[in-house]
Amino acid sequence: MVTIQDLADLFREDNDIVVAPPAECRRFWPEVKASAHFRSRRDYLDFMQHNNGRIVYLQCSRETTPPFVLVGNWRSRSDIAALWYVKAEREEKRRLVTGAAKICLEEGSKRFITRPVTPMEAEEYASWGFCPHSRIILLEKQLNRQPPPVEMEGIRLLHFRTRDLAEVIRVDRLAFDDFWRLDRRTLETVAGSCLHNVFLLAKEEGRVRGYAVGGSNGRIGYLQRLGVHPLYQGLGLGEALARQLLRFLYIMGATVVSVNTQEDNLPALSLYRKLGFRDTGEYRVIMQKTRREPHRGGK
Repeated sequence: MVTIQDLADLFREDNDIVVAPPAECRRFWPEVKASAHFRSRRDYLDFMQHNNGRIVYLQCSRETTPPFVLVGNWRSRSDIAALWYVKAEREEKRRLVTGAAKICLEEGSKRFITRPVTPMEAEEYASWGFCPHSRIILLEKQLNRQPPPVEMEGIRLLHFRTRDLAEVIRVDRLAFDDFWRLDRRTLETVAGSCLHNVFLLAKEEGRVRGYAVGGSNGRIGYLQRLGVHPLYQGLGLGEALARQLLRFLYIMGATVVSVNTQEDNLPALSLYRKLGFRDTGEYRVIMQKTRREPHRGGK
């Protein structure tokens, strides 16, 4: 039996959850900038305009900036909505996350995903009806000395130039499956996300065949992205790019380098372990909710 109070709670559950109008999204920027997903306020507003970005918040809150979540397209995928930032705790977090998922799925998204979360957070999301999408393995390498120079016959390892961006995106689309491909905005954000950054290209006869992105924040370095054209995979090009990147990270002052990849990406795991990376024993999980398709009966 449902009591009157239960009905009131159910009614309030949906009615307190509001999607901010576009003109109101600016006031949430001071909180959002802590997420490191956006390089600047301009980048944030561009995301809101072109990636179906939306602020979903609790209208009943008396706080100056109410509890809210930021959702938007997963990179350039209009069929996948992503939870980019959460400013809420406990019951407010549950209501906002599940409410935002419901909004996105009802509006046509086939999938609603989280950022990579800790195992403890994954259990929290699972209790709200989410299930695992991908498990991300974390690896580290102690960078005690500078790796030796890298050379490959016919291949030049160069620094990225803006004129090469279209070719890098093309290689990325060929190198990664549909879910993991980067769009231009995400690639540019990753390439500028650290205090010191490096973006390397592998070129053959003037054409981009692979690329590597990394950076350092003090003594902590990151190998953030490594992509190789499928026709050049397995030939040592990825290893050459990674080793050259490690050389620059060492010069930048990094003594520990982190990298992560999907649990089922065995070629990448094999390469990183060959380069001296070791599993930390930690992992992250991308959780998801999917749209339930209506049952279709048949004869």
